[in-house]
Amino acid sequence: MLGGLHDFDMQSSGGLAGAFSVVRINGFLMSFLDALRSLAEQVAMSVRLIIEGVSTPLMSGRVCCEA
Repeated sequence: MLGGLHDFDMQSSGGLAGAFSVVRINGFLMSFLDALRSLAEQVAMSVRLIIEGVSTPLMSGRVCCEA
């Protein structure tokens, strides 16, 4: 019968305790991934600043010497 009663046991399927642990794990994983993304952006910005700081004097030196 479609939509009839089903004989599900909440304890055997994990119940609400299992659902809360999944939500907690997902929340922790999302926080970890967000922190990792933020750290990657900070590293990329630092590397970009270092490269710009090193390449600018070299580029201006080349322009001065070629002129």
